[in-house]
Amino acid sequence: MNHSKKVILFILLVTSIQLILSVFSKEIGAYYPYFKNVNLISDIIVKEKTKKGTIKTKPHSKTAIIEGFVINELDAYQKKNTLIRFNADTLAPALPKISQKLMQLAEGKKVKIRIAWFGDSQIEGDFITQDVREQLQNYFGQQKGVGYVPISCVSSDFRRTAKVFTSGDFKVDNFKKQEHGAGLFLSGYSFYSSNLEVDFRDNVKKNSAQATEKWLLYGKGDSIALKINDFVRKIPANSEFNRVLVETGTSNKAKFTVYAKNTPIYGVSSEPQTGIVLDNYSFRGITGVELKKINSGLLAKLDKSGYYDLIVFQYGVNLMFQPNDTNYDYYYRGMRPVIKKFQNNMPNTEFLLFSCSDRAFNYDGQWKTAIGIDSLIQTQARLSYDTNIPFYNFYKSIGGNGTIVKWADSIVQLANKDYIHFNFRGAKAVSKTIFKALIGDYQKAVAYKKSKLPVSQKTTVNEKETVKLKQDTPKIKPPKAPISKPKEINVTGPKTPTIKADSI
Repeated sequence: MNHSKKVILFILLVTSIQLILSVFSKEIGAYYPYFKNVNLISDIIVKEKTKKGTIKTKPHSKTAIIEGFVINELDAYQKKNTLIRFNADTLAPALPKISQKLMQLAEGKKVKIRIAWFGDSQIEGDFITQDVREQLQNYFGQQKGVGYVPISCVSSDFRRTAKVFTSGDFKVDNFKKQEHGAGLFLSGYSFYSSNLEVDFRDNVKKNSAQATEKWLLYGKGDSIALKINDFVRKIPANSEFNRVLVETGTSNKAKFTVYAKNTPIYGVSSEPQTGIVLDNYSFRGITGVELKKINSGLLAKLDKSGYYDLIVFQYGVNLMFQPNDTNYDYYYRGMRPVIKKFQNNMPNTEFLLFSCSDRAFNYDGQWKTAIGIDSLIQTQARLSYDTNIPFYNFYKSIGGNGTIVKWADSIVQLANKDYIHFNFRGAKAVSKTIFKALIGDYQKAVAYKKSKLPVSQKTTVNEKETVKLKQDTPKIKPPKAPISKPKEINVTGPKTPTIKADSI
């Protein structure tokens, strides 16, 4: 009898858990996509229907002519090797602000451009980003530096461009586990220690006469104490984002001890005094939705100080964990608020959304590109369209269907046998493709300047125009304002902040 009661209680418990997962499937699925197919009540829920609407163009048209301008429509997401700004003039740069600052660099002006590059394990260990960084710095003849490096992470052991050696105990908060209430940095990490010795090395190759600045980055708390060459000083931690210079000169090293039991330490940044800084923010196993955990106050502080000119989101392969998945609407619902949060708190920063790259599964004994990859890329394109940020079809640009299989199975391998990740040769190869797209957008800005045409940032469609979406996909809301004739606008990027004393 007791045995029967236990069985009944177990069944009731499991059923209750499944019902909870079913009722909150949208919310849970956005963060834990493994549970998105658990829904006992799906047959009795009426799905929301999207209103029908069309753009008055030919079927499958990628562009439309509106008021004399050739405009990218939603189907333009299929273009490769170019940055796409939807509902905008195809001849205009997708990233006008950063292009303006790049032109200033090319003219020999002393400006600093900072890029935050978010991604998963595909950019872990500075893969891809290390080569994009080097190519950009070489192209514009600029000084070099590795940028941001966390105190510790899963890729620390195999990262080549930087090393951080530590002595002393420290506690870690991250996207997966957070015990302190001070918040996480953009990397998804925050570190706490009452006595942490740090030995930092910037291994990026540079001119031996070039100086770099090494900054300790930290957040809001009571204060920190910093020890350099036996000299200890106490530093306030009043802002969501602070930094203090720990070393400047031609050496690639910086040694110091930090005491920050109740203040989050973010990491170290090694950067040139002028030029291009590209920060790698990789975190293994995430989809980008986790970035919602970053405090709005931190984003607003970074924007107010003009810290970042461009933020890149490169995610996708971790969404394809089931070989037969083809519906990624749950990702749209989870990721759109993340992008809007960044946009609302960082209005002076430009954004760029990458599609996923190629990924393969074993279908009937043969490795093939995931059958849902086109659906996922369409979802990512809709995210870009709806939030009005440029889009880059990474998948198409590196070769599209079958690329990862070909690269993994070739004699000279460019990808690993997991049919997901590039090896160091593949990472270098795709970085060249990305670099060409970035430079192509910069060259559009140069051509605009030479032609003395106003830069059209046309980003609206008529109220009566909308995009026809499949059932159960989020509706793209058309803006209220009608299309107006393009005017000449100022595309000068945010000013590089002047660093005074020890913090921004």
